[in-house]
Amino acid sequence: MTDQILDSVPSSGPSPLSVLNKLPTRRIDAAITAAAEAGIPEQGEQTGGYNPTYAHLSQLPLLPLYSQAQHEILAKQHANKQRRVQHMDANDPDKLLSSSQKATLTVVGHLSGGANVVSVKRWERRLVGANVMSSNKMMAQQKLIVFTRWTIPNVQGTPWFVDVVEHRYLDPSSKWGGNSILLKVGLAPSNTEKDNKVTLKLLKTVAKGVKSQKVWKKGWNFEPCEAIILMGDDGQEVPMEIVARIQRACSTLEALEIQKRFKKQWIVPVLQ
Repeated sequence: MTDQILDSVPSSGPSPLSVLNKLPTRRIDAAITAAAEAGIPEQGEQTGGYNPTYAHLSQLPLLPLYSQAQHEILAKQHANKQRRVQHMDANDPDKLLSSSQKATLTVVGHLSGGANVVSVKRWERRLVGANVMSSNKMMAQQKLIVFTRWTIPNVQGTPWFVDVVEHRYLDPSSKWGGNSILLKVGLAPSNTEKDNKVTLKLLKTVAKGVKSQKVWKKGWNFEPCEAIILMGDDGQEVPMEIVARIQRACSTLEALEIQKRFKKQWIVPVLQ
């Protein structure tokens, strides 16, 4: 209760500190402490695989959803968080001062007409703690990375593939649950420009003239990609089928690493 004693000097309105102290500080402090004590979370387990109908294509590699780079990124993020925690603890009055010392400082602040020093220090800790919580959230396994390979069913000739990476939110009801999608097409080399690109319809959008091994992207999408249609030059629409799908829970940092690798390094398999 002592940290609720505020500036005793009359003013024209409530002080910023008095407004802050009306917030649910115990819950805030508990959340900060939990974030500070949390370690690097265990990576989510991968599920899924090849569609049995296309099991004969299972020798073709799928995009790896794990990498050594992810371990390094998470370790670096955790180290940065720990430095913030050390700074936060170095100014934490509840760790540095005894109950009698805190009570004395509270009384002195009240009698002198100044702000409650202990309360001020606690809010300084909470400001740093906000960064600690943000760092911790970046490592939390709260996202879903989904890799899907698509093809034309019963295609005449050599089959070709569309590889798709989706960055989804685990909670589909979240108002911040916007998904992002990256897409690449693997087409056999051709001497004509017409045969080196395709037009696809997905997520209420038409991806026109997507070239082989070039990235097409759609951000802030609020639906999972569960259908892709090939748009023919004659207006014919051909639904594609899922060859394989794998997914895993991951953090924002891991999802960004996977997306970067897909954009810069991944080559969609091309059958000859």
